[in-house]
Amino acid sequence: MKTLVLFLIALLSLPAWSQAEGNEQARLAEIKQRIESLQQELNQVRGQRDQLRKDLEENEKDISGLHRRIDQIRQDMRSRTDKLRELRQEQKQLQEARRSMQRRVEQEIAAAYRLGRQEQIKLLLNQQDPQNIARQLRYHDYFLQERSRTIDDYLETLSSLQTVSSSIEREQATLGTERKQLQERQSKLSSAQQNRKRTLDQLAARLADGSGELKQLQGDRTRLQKLIDEVGRAIASLVNPGEQKPFARQRGKMQWPVKGRRANAYGQRRANGITWKGVTIRAAEGEPVRAVHRGRVVFSDYLRGHGMLVILDHGDGYMSLYAHNQSLTRNIGEWVESGDTIARVGNTGGHTQSGVYFEIRRHGKAQDPTAWCRS
Repeated sequence: MKTLVLFLIALLSLPAWSQAEGNEQARLAEIKQRIESLQQELNQVRGQRDQLRKDLEENEKDISGLHRRIDQIRQDMRSRTDKLRELRQEQKQLQEARRSMQRRVEQEIAAAYRLGRQEQIKLLLNQQDPQNIARQLRYHDYFLQERSRTIDDYLETLSSLQTVSSSIEREQATLGTERKQLQERQSKLSSAQQNRKRTLDQLAARLADGSGELKQLQGDRTRLQKLIDEVGRAIASLVNPGEQKPFARQRGKMQWPVKGRRANAYGQRRANGITWKGVTIRAAEGEPVRAVHRGRVVFSDYLRGHGMLVILDHGDGYMSLYAHNQSLTRNIGEWVESGDTIARVGNTGGHTQSGVYFEIRRHGKAQDPTAWCRS
C-alpha cells in the first residue's frame, strides 16, 4: 500500500516537474537573449579603432570555430582508426576460422563422395541385426547433422567475413574524406591566422601612444563589468541544486583551471595604472581549461578585449571567469563538474602569448584567486 501511495505521489508530481523544467529552459533562453542584446550594445563600432577590433573579433571567432572543428575531426578520426583496427583484427580471426572450416568441409565432402549418394540404403543392405541397423542409422543421422552444422558455420563465417570487409572499406573511405576535410580546415586556419596578424599589427600602430592603450583597457574592463552585472541580474531567478558543495566551503581547496606560470598577481598595478582583478596563467595553446568547481555555464561567447570567454555560476553569488581561450567546449545552460574541460587555452582578445585569464567574483566584485585555489 505504501509503495502504491509513493507511486501515485511521484506520478502526480510529474507534471509539476515537467513544468518547472520548462520554466527553467524558458528562463535560460531569456538570459541568452538578454546577453546577446547586451553584446550588440557593447560591440558597437564607433571609430576606426573599434572597426579594427571588430575585424579582430571576426578573425578570432573564425579561428576558434576552425580549431573546434579540427578537434572534432581529429577525435572522430581517432575513433574510426580504433574501429578500423578492431575490424581488421576481427577479419584476421574470421580468415583463420574460414581456413580451418574449409579443411573440415573438404573432408566432409570427400567422405560423402566415398560413401556415395545412397548412404542410408548401403547401411541397411550391409547389416543383418535390426538393433545394429537402428544404431547405425542413428549414428548416420548424427553424422549428417554435424556435417550440416559444419557447412552452415562455414557459410556464416563467409558471410561475416564479407560484412567485415565491407565495413573496413567504408571506414577507410570515410577516413580518407575526413583527412581531406582536415587539410582544408587547416589551410583555412592558416589563412585566418594571417588575417589576424595583419589586424593585430594595425591595432598596435593605432595604440602606439599610451593613452590609446589605457582607453582600450578601461573600455574592456567596463564591458566585462556590464556583462557580469547583467548576467548576475539575469540568473537571480535560477535555482541551483541544493546537493552541491557550497562554493564558499572550497576556499583554498580548489585546483587552478590550468597548470602553468602565473604572469601577474591579483591587485598588482600595471604600467598604465590599472590593477589586475584576476590572474593570467601562461600555458600552451590547446591545453584543456577546467572548471574549478561545479556550476552552470551562463556565458560562452566572444567578448571584446577578453576573447573567447566562459563564465560559470556557482550559486550564492559566486562566479568564475575564464578568458582568452582558443575555443569553447560548453554552451549556456550546461552544468559542469569540477575538473570538466570547458575550453582550450588560447590567445584570443588580441593577445600574442597563450594563456588563461582567470577571475573569481562574488556579487560582481573580484576576489583574490590565490585565496581560493591551491598553490
